Amino acid sequence: MGLIRHILLFAAYSAAAVATALLAPDYLSETTAREAYVIGALVFVLGLLLHEVIARLRREAWLAEQILALQHAHSDAGMELYRVGSEAVTFRESLETSAQKSQREVGNVVAEVKVLQSLIEQLYASRTAADQTPAEAAALGVAPEAAPAPGPTAGRHLSIPQAAGASGGATVPMPPIARDLDDRAVLDILREGLQEERVELALQPIVSLPQRKRRFYECFSRVRAGHGLVIMPEQYIALAERAGLITAIDNMLLFRCIQLLRKIRHRNLDIGFFCNISQHTLADRAFFRDFVRFMQDNAELAANIVFEFPQRALTSLGDNLRRDLDELGRLGFRYSLDQVTQLDLDADWLSSQRFRFVKVDAARLLAPDSPVDPSELKKRLDARGIDLIVEKIETEAVLVELLDLNIDFGQGYLFGEPRLSRPESHAA
Repeated sequence: MGLIRHILLFAAYSAAAVATALLAPDYLSETTAREAYVIGALVFVLGLLLHEVIARLRREAWLAEQILALQHAHSDAGMELYRVGSEAVTFRESLETSAQKSQREVGNVVAEVKVLQSLIEQLYASRTAADQTPAEAAALGVAPEAAPAPGPTAGRHLSIPQAAGASGGATVPMPPIARDLDDRAVLDILREGLQEERVELALQPIVSLPQRKRRFYECFSRVRAGHGLVIMPEQYIALAERAGLITAIDNMLLFRCIQLLRKIRHRNLDIGFFCNISQHTLADRAFFRDFVRFMQDNAELAANIVFEFPQRALTSLGDNLRRDLDELGRLGFRYSLDQVTQLDLDADWLSSQRFRFVKVDAARLLAPDSPVDPSELKKRLDARGIDLIVEKIETEAVLVELLDLNIDFGQGYLFGEPRLSRPESHAA
């Protein structure tokens, strides 16, 4: 409250007190002048108390705004500190690698893994195929006797299929795919994409059945290859794993997802995102501990993010990783089991580990030679509060079969293809 308002308020109740003291004997016949002054004084004191209450309320509201601003500033500072610390650790590791492998040229190492607004680029320069050892060449899928590595566009043929899908909204159709690339070309595109932050967020809807209402989106990564083309995960995942870049890709994808979620969360609290955490990322203990601490500072996102883990990763859960997952679960984050190949699931164990979703391929679930009855699997999951998501639903005929099983959620091209999130709108 400004000084002028204080003065006006003080003048108002002071005038009221004086008027009461002077006019009370005229309007209250039995009131003496002394009593009128006492009444006037009481009016003044009450006005003063009211003035103090109003001033305190305004002051508390101002302090609350300042505290909220400081909390946001503290959160931003924490994210920046995490980013700088991660870059320092990655840079130190790259120097150690350079010292141990003096034959390898480590020219430019940029590591950027931003988790929930903290991205690290992880990029290792390597020698041409002619300079590599046979082991290095095998890791990249390039023969040791090959000629020097081609440039970003050399040695590849690009096919440009038509992108499908509806237009509009806060997503855009998937660009054409760059095809017929050799491993070296794909790895060049991947490294350049990490360095230039061209790892894009693609979203595919997950719908409730039978209503087909969009309830979640699964996050996928797409890497821009230039010339309006992209490369797909099936083209680069294996190479990225061998080149040590998969954790950087995972976490750049997670960062994109959290960027989007922060933009839309105030408008749509019901939307949720499934974000994959690969087995390689789970095995990176240094990163995963930092990741858990970061999510502790952003626990308000728990209702809108589901972390998805491949089934094969759960077979080798160590005690440390189990404690980390328990810690995330206590914060309210939910888990989904993905890439399910064995349908004889232990629903009790999954529920105890805070898994709330299981995702199964439609063809695998409906296979006539499946050792597990889909209806029995659904009953076991229902009994433990776990929702079944069937993915890769492509036709109405498959959907009809699934509806007989009372499937909870569906995903596939029948309901919508993956589409790139609009960076300028960041709305789902």
